[in-house]
Amino acid sequence: MASEVATVEVPFEALVKELGAKRAIEFISEIRECYGDSVVELKKATETLTIDQIEAENKKLKKKQKAKRKTPNKSN
Repeated sequence: MASEVATVEVPFEALVKELGAKRAIEFISEIRECYGDSVVELKKATETLTIDQIEAENKKLKKKQKAKRKTPNKSN
């Protein structure tokens, strides 16, 4: 089965509606962390991603977030 190439432009308001304000902000932060702040950079970096690749990246980021929450901050 061939994967479709994902091209999506979603207004921030739609993200808030679907994810809630806190998660929408986290999502934008994750995207910026991975792909940079520029829309042009983001489009270039993601224009050939498949749905499968996006889902795999999502799973990886969720695991990373869980690990961060489980690891207490150590201050010296």
